[in-house]
Amino acid sequence: MKIRQFEALRLVISRGTTKEASLFMGLTQSAVSRLITQLESEVGFKIFDRRQGRLHLTPEGQYFYAEVNKILEGLDQLKLMATDISTLSVGTLRLIAMPALGFGLLPKAIEQIQKRYKRLKISVDLANRETVEDEILKARHDIGLVTLPIENEALDVEPLCGIDSVCVLPFGHPLVDRQVIKAEDLEDERFISIEPGTLFRYRTDELFGKLGIKRNLRLEAQSTIMVCNLVAQNLGVSLVHRFIADAFKNRIAIKPFEPTITMEYGLVFPSGQPKSRTVQEFVEMLRSTAREHVGAKSVDTEPETAPSA
Repeated sequence: MKIRQFEALRLVISRGTTKEASLFMGLTQSAVSRLITQLESEVGFKIFDRRQGRLHLTPEGQYFYAEVNKILEGLDQLKLMATDISTLSVGTLRLIAMPALGFGLLPKAIEQIQKRYKRLKISVDLANRETVEDEILKARHDIGLVTLPIENEALDVEPLCGIDSVCVLPFGHPLVDRQVIKAEDLEDERFISIEPGTLFRYRTDELFGKLGIKRNLRLEAQSTIMVCNLVAQNLGVSLVHRFIADAFKNRIAIKPFEPTITMEYGLVFPSGQPKSRTVQEFVEMLRSTAREHVGAKSVDTEPETAPSA
């Protein structure tokens, strides 16, 4: 028995005649009749009674067709599923990112992909860099977003972009009218720091240390998101990721900072594993989102001595 025979049977029943079925299948009427005759020969009973030039299902034919229709409906569902998969309409995309990246870069890219693929399910987790690496190594997530560099050889790393950090100040701060904030402008300023042990904190402290500029360091926060909230409350000034600052642009002043601190961001994947079409499509949307941020630039993955978090 062949699927083509089942399809001919269904069309003859739904269309009423072999002539109508042949038009739908793109075959001759005699070819459709042969498919039905061959099927009857293979099953060993008459599916149709032929009376006065018309076809009528026999009792055996009715029972047989009920089962055939179940098979064809299952094939129809498989075809629909294959179409959905090929067009990224279904499936699950599992993302994990360091908090600043998840807050600043993911939402716009997720909005874009869900507009195009409305049935795609997306899960998002936020974690520190060690946890992101561990989750990707265990293949619990499809894509990880981290600050670079990453030196774990068990992960595939792709650079995403580099973005210059900015200075954020409360509205009304004496420095708010300056076009560019320079490191020396922050001498003795109340400075809100990200917590120790993070790459951003390391890069910031390294810069001010080399320049011999002392800041008033009395307040720390776990994330640059919290830093911006504290700046908005007039508790100090700080340096943060550009895309985090942009999310607070109605609450704080944002200024270019010199000398530049460029933070580099990348994507991590389980090493050696092929990427699904869904993952590839989302990565392209993420790159597009990153390019929209002011100052986004290409980066490489050269190692850098720095804390791992």
